[in-house]
Amino acid sequence: MNGRPAETGQRVRPGDKIVVDGRDVTKRLAHEQALQVIVYHKPSGEMLRRQEGDERAGVEAKLPSLRSGRWLSINALGFGEDGLLVFSNDGPFVSSVTRQAATIPVEYRVRALRPRQSADWPAIPLEVDVDDGHATFSAVDRLEGGTTNTWFRVAAERSLPRGAIRALFDAAGLKVSRTMLVKWGPVTLPRDLPRGRSRALAGEELDALLLLGGATRSSAREK
Repeated sequence: MNGRPAETGQRVRPGDKIVVDGRDVTKRLAHEQALQVIVYHKPSGEMLRRQEGDERAGVEAKLPSLRSGRWLSINALGFGEDGLLVFSNDGPFVSSVTRQAATIPVEYRVRALRPRQSADWPAIPLEVDVDDGHATFSAVDRLEGGTTNTWFRVAAERSLPRGAIRALFDAAGLKVSRTMLVKWGPVTLPRDLPRGRSRALAGEELDALLLLGGATRSSAREK
């Protein structure tokens, strides 16, 4: 690397020259290692990571193939949860973003069933106690919908503990039938992205995420 023996774990940065057995492989290596970011619409019946001995499908089987390395998840969704997942092939970039998870806002669409007919929907609190702590929400707004099943916009200033949304609606006497993550930080789930499909992140959302992780557009490639 740059005329000196490379060391194990040494990072390749823009401008570095890589020679292997006398052959300059800089351009090929740079192409393979270009930072990429994709969004994936996770169905509720998939695992983020398939476990050995578990027959449930994992999302990795649905992601685009990489010439080298693997896709790393920037955010997380559990089995039974639907919505936006963001992946990158760059480990340091992923680590840089995920370290800020406590300050990254999220937004969900939640479908709830009212257990009995009444003139008005019950008021929903903005705070709720959960098994592993306390969850605070910035907004819970009822959207247009039916008289018994309807959608809500639920927002929070940080990622929520598992079960927090269900606990919030339980406190109001409402039963959650579906929860979908539609926004994580600067990234929004595309309305036209079918479940089980992925797409390269591009434009202003890519720029904002790269800035969050301390990267630049010159280090990324829109596939």
